[in-house]
Amino acid sequence: MLWALIDEGVLHRPVAADDVMREQLLYLADVSRRPNITVQVVPYSAGGHTGLLGACTVAELDDSAGIVNLEDIADGRVTDDAATVSQVTLRFRSLQSDALPKSASRELIVRVAEERWKEAAP
Repeated sequence: MLWALIDEGVLHRPVAADDVMREQLLYLADVSRRPNITVQVVPYSAGGHTGLLGACTVAELDDSAGIVNLEDIADGRVTDDAATVSQVTLRFRSLQSDALPKSASRELIVRVAEERWKEAAP
């Protein structure tokens, strides 16, 4: 199972050509329909949230303690330190509560793809 939280700003930030941005966002919306993938957008209305401090990945395994990958401007690091895993997991869960529901997130992604990244007129 994959659960991704993305800040609304990434939907609007130009990091590729308009057509590429559009197609990538529509693809993201499409894969979010799969039963094992959840994509939620943390909206601008959430204000300054902990997700803005840096990206993280939490891996939870059935037969062992979880691990986290933490990224910052200088580097990234992987740790299985129980206190760190617990802290990051708690913050991730807290951020989930600020995120839009799955269907509303998908609708926002599609709307931004179609309005912000419209195809250029021929």
